[in-house]
Amino acid sequence: MKKRLLALSLVSTFTLPPVSADDFVPAQVINKNYDQLTNTSSRASRLEGINLSSYVVDENGQVSDIEIVATAGQKKYQREAIDYVSKLNYKSARINGNAVPTAKTIKVSSQNVHASFSNDQASPGFFDDYKKASQLIDDKKYDEAKTYITELESEHTKNTVEIVLLAWLKSQHSYFVKDWEKFDKHIYEAFLFRDNLPDQIKKRVIKNALQWFISKQDFVRAYDAIDALDNIDSITFSEQNKAQLLAQVNDIYKNSGEISQQISLESEQAVLPLLSKSEVELKSDKPLSKVQLRCENRVVNYDLSTIDKIEISKNDVRCGLLIKSTIAQTVTLKQSGKSFL
Repeated sequence: MKKRLLALSLVSTFTLPPVSADDFVPAQVINKNYDQLTNTSSRASRLEGINLSSYVVDENGQVSDIEIVATAGQKKYQREAIDYVSKLNYKSARINGNAVPTAKTIKVSSQNVHASFSNDQASPGFFDDYKKASQLIDDKKYDEAKTYITELESEHTKNTVEIVLLAWLKSQHSYFVKDWEKFDKHIYEAFLFRDNLPDQIKKRVIKNALQWFISKQDFVRAYDAIDALDNIDSITFSEQNKAQLLAQVNDIYKNSGEISQQISLESEQAVLPLLSKSEVELKSDKPLSKVQLRCENRVVNYDLSTIDKIEISKNDVRCGLLIKSTIAQTVTLKQSGKSFL
């Protein structure tokens, strides 16, 4: 007999320069009965999944418009994650005392807990292939390493620990073979779901992700990565180290010009790139099904036929642009104007 747990964690945020505390009050969860949802089954399974959901909390504190914007592991748990998030209740966000809609993100892990064996660590079979693949990457035998990575994915990658370790291993392989599209995908997955990793690997993931985020001018996530280093209790990360990193990123950000991103969209799969400039343009060759500005202090729906320029205020807090398409395509997102982080 096994029990499945839904574990949640609010995504850590690097807070943008806030408006006055009297102006903006974030939405706060008011019910606590969602901490653990369970489902039982007689089928023993090690298969697990992790999902990042973006959703809107309306003026009445009700959750709506839930979208999965990142997933790792078994996609069959996406419906479970959406059901989970839909049961949350909030005290609404407020600006100058008036309730406003707000955007939130949350990570939900669908995990299997068994009475007969532990499912909270990597299996011996996983570690055997993981070590072989890692050594082959070190030895620059990338084709052989790929063979073990493929076997890892098909035969041994089941629980959340293995899922995120595999994402990290894939990122290393992609880096050395210079497959930047796959590197981007895998290092982001490993960074996003890093809480499932041992601290020493977590540190390597964050450092690699930080360098990548800076190189692609993803400044919001670069600041997130610095905060993440500061939140590993077992690692020494001094205030001086943090100040030096922040100064470096601040300097690059301050002197950055237009930021142009090519974003691949899968059919009806939402993405949520984070924004760090005051003016945003979105260009697509095919029709889009949804474009929505999601900030912690406001939510804006756009008429898909008349989108011109999307503007971000210096008072807006942590904004992302949620994008969906019924047809798989690549869109261009350009950010320009003032820097406000």
